[in-house]
Amino acid sequence: MSRFYELIHQFDTIAVFRHQHPDPDALGSQWGLVTWLRSRFPQKRVFAVGQHKGPKPHLFQPADPIDEETLSNALVIVLDTANAARIDDQRYTLGKTILKIDHHPLGESYGTDEWIVETAASTSEIIASLIQGVMMDEPMDPAAARYLYMGILTDSLNFSTANTTARTLHAAAYLAQSGLDLPQINQDLYLMEAKEYTFINWLRQTACVDERILYAIITMEDLQRLDIKPGIAKEHINVLGQVKDYEIWAMFIEQEEEGKMIFNGSIRSRSVTVNDIAKNYNGGGHRLAAAVKKLDRAGIAQVISDLKERHHETCLHL
Repeated sequence: MSRFYELIHQFDTIAVFRHQHPDPDALGSQWGLVTWLRSRFPQKRVFAVGQHKGPKPHLFQPADPIDEETLSNALVIVLDTANAARIDDQRYTLGKTILKIDHHPLGESYGTDEWIVETAASTSEIIASLIQGVMMDEPMDPAAARYLYMGILTDSLNFSTANTTARTLHAAAYLAQSGLDLPQINQDLYLMEAKEYTFINWLRQTACVDERILYAIITMEDLQRLDIKPGIAKEHINVLGQVKDYEIWAMFIEQEEEGKMIFNGSIRSRSVTVNDIAKNYNGGGHRLAAAVKKLDRAGIAQVISDLKERHHETCLHL
């Protein structure tokens, strides 16, 4: 993408944003790009912007403070965020130029420049490929490579999702050239505390079955009793997807936002399209992996009803 390189060289100040409640792909792509930019262009001022922490904050650095005047002269790069409302710090609009880089379909155009690769398994894959083009296949800074590898590994579910391609593996192989300790990265990402193990067992026992849909409703009381934060709970949604009898699985987690108790949900599917349904409930995402936002109990019931209807429609056409 020649425009990417052109913009990087054009600006002396670069601010990199990502979405709210970031997952390892949002943080990995952000910190991978920021770390590489700082190493490659030490004369530039590069900021990582965001207010929310991810589920494993010890693996990523805290965000950088940045004032409005600095932002007004900056190239703003927004990563892994389909729609503007989800950008974690709405001051992104102050940027002189806004570059959106993402892999989510059905998104919203909010940048002055956009680079959308819907076939990529992660935004970290896109960033790794862009950097590989600049580096002419020479290994990059190990710290930057580690961040990007974590993003690729987690968003592809260890290279198991339907959108994992030869390009995904090629990007990961390129990053591994930087001398990454791959077993240690896996341990850092996937070893769990005893309370997470307890939560997973509880989740399996309490999940509800409605025809071929498996779902869990997790209240704030549940989270407090099990000593689990919402971000950690969400990371374990694919525990529900390990049973072949259920085509669609979902998790709805109660949280407090702006003084109001609401449920945010994650939906996954093996083959049934779910992102267009999610878009009707303040969300969206990939065809087989999407999010819904700001629901009450009635909203959850309606989402489940829509998913059941979609599953029936899919079966009729098989």
